[in-house]
Amino acid sequence: MKKIPYGIANFEALKEESSYYYVDKTRYIEELENLGTKYHFFLRPRRFGKSLFISMLEHYYDINRKNQFDDLFGDTYIGKNPTKLRNSFPILKLNFSGIPTNGSEEEIEYSFNINIKGSVRIFYVFYSDKTGGEKQFEKDFENVYAAGDIIGVFFRKMYELGVKYYLLIDEYDNFANNILIHHGKENYTRVTHQAGFLRSFFAAIKVATESRTVER
Repeated sequence: MKKIPYGIANFEALKEESSYYYVDKTRYIEELENLGTKYHFFLRPRRFGKSLFISMLEHYYDINRKNQFDDLFGDTYIGKNPTKLRNSFPILKLNFSGIPTNGSEEEIEYSFNINIKGSVRIFYVFYSDKTGGEKQFEKDFENVYAAGDIIGVFFRKMYELGVKYYLLIDEYDNFANNILIHHGKENYTRVTHQAGFLRSFFAAIKVATESRTVER
């Protein structure tokens, strides 16, 4: 009897283990590309497989995973019907689920900044042939600390280098919701509205989509 992959959010880990039951959702990749928009939001309740779905997109579009395509997708719908965008992009993946919210507002913002900077560092290292690697990262972000500034510098640098990439954000509202639950509406509003650091961060992303720095 196959096992239910409860709690597994990594597509590669799921496909490596043949004992897990998996419902093939790869046909939705084709549907997403045909919707006529490049920017999508998945609004579903918890435990509906959003993180695993995002991981599937990450592995399908990642330019550095071309050699894994048959292993990961060979027995799926999209493996037999690949789109022209398969393995076409560097992937900047952000995940907000692990950001602690039990401290002060300043501590929460600090953790958020560290999360974003760490993700950008991984991008630089993983796609060093396009970015110049970790040494270039240290140079580009030596005195950049706020998340909005970090992502803004990243977008500008990638624009200058002509790098088009796929941006994935998992649990984009997770820690903000936890702030609302644990710290109340006033603190939540301060973070997400007006000059709050989360609003500033997403404002920087909006600018990048307008300039087409973020391809999808």
